[in-house]
Amino acid sequence: MKRALFSLAALVLIAATPGEALPGLEADGYFIEPGSDATEQVVSDAVFEGRADGGRLYIVVLAEEPPGGAPTFSDSTLDLLDGDGYVVTVAPQTVGFAGGGTSWTVDEMNSAVDAALDGGSDDEVVEIFIATLVDQPAGGGSGGDDSGSSGGGIPWTWILLLGGGGFLLWWYFTNRSREMRSSAGRMAQVKEMAKEKLAEVANDILEMEDEVTTSENSEVKEHYQRASATYSQAMEDTEHATTVAEMMKVSEELDLAIWELDCAEALLDGKPKPPKPEPPPLETVTPPQQPVPPAPTPSAGYDRRPERQSGGSNDMLSVLLTMMAMNSMRGGGGFGGSWTGSGGGAPRPPTGGGGFGRIRGGGRRRG
Repeated sequence: MKRALFSLAALVLIAATPGEALPGLEADGYFIEPGSDATEQVVSDAVFEGRADGGRLYIVVLAEEPPGGAPTFSDSTLDLLDGDGYVVTVAPQTVGFAGGGTSWTVDEMNSAVDAALDGGSDDEVVEIFIATLVDQPAGGGSGGDDSGSSGGGIPWTWILLLGGGGFLLWWYFTNRSREMRSSAGRMAQVKEMAKEKLAEVANDILEMEDEVTTSENSEVKEHYQRASATYSQAMEDTEHATTVAEMMKVSEELDLAIWELDCAEALLDGKPKPPKPEPPPLETVTPPQQPVPPAPTPSAGYDRRPERQSGGSNDMLSVLLTMMAMNSMRGGGGFGGSWTGSGGGAPRPPTGGGGFGRIRGGGRRRG
């Protein structure tokens, strides 16, 4: 059990300081640290192509590996940019991103990063990443003749008609595929959020272990043991979850594990225990574009220790409620399941924007 906790605790990254990159990002959309082998032409072209594809893209190329790796650097930089757009960081050992989730899904970003990891130079990593992200074919070229018909004598009008029909088919299947990738991306985003919260809970469990062990209060130990057991269950459920309903269960398990730790902490500090959180009834949940009702606040006599890392799952719940609403509008297909076992009465999705919260990811370079 302790080994698993330590493994997840290692996922919590120490924040880097990306302030040096900020002026260049705000002015040009990219920052190249002196000493990297990236060229301004390649990086600036990549930023242009990403923005032409509809996303507010920023690219950072570093000469030295930042603390916590490229994903953490991207996440911290995005905070300085007020969470607007997508920051992609290319470092000597890692490539990572963080984004607002409004233009590309976490799956689309991760696919582009995975392809780019084989790049032998910083320029190659950037070129492969952007080509994969915007679905540009590598190389290419076209040709033709100046006659009014094809080589086989088929009139150009027929070719245009056939081409138009082919375009319509391509457009339909492309949009269908994008919708499926978007649903899968949101599910992957929720699971990533759950794993980050699990890592925070793991840190809190480890931090409190010695104090609980030496305590003579049996109730403290009971709450602590239930928190550990609930944490383990949530970790297992996250790995196997494939539906919204299953991730709803994980959200409740996370809140419950955090509450058990709060109770143990309150008793250790000689204070009243906070109230147990309850999931909001479905009929009272506000639409996803509005804040999700917060979990009950602790009682007046309990002040949470400032060093505690774990927080509630409200942001994760917002994404799940949006997925429930979209699934309900599609008739219950796709990532089915709801809190109450019924699609009826689910909140409507946002009518504008389309953002689904912060996404992040990345990998280790293989070049």
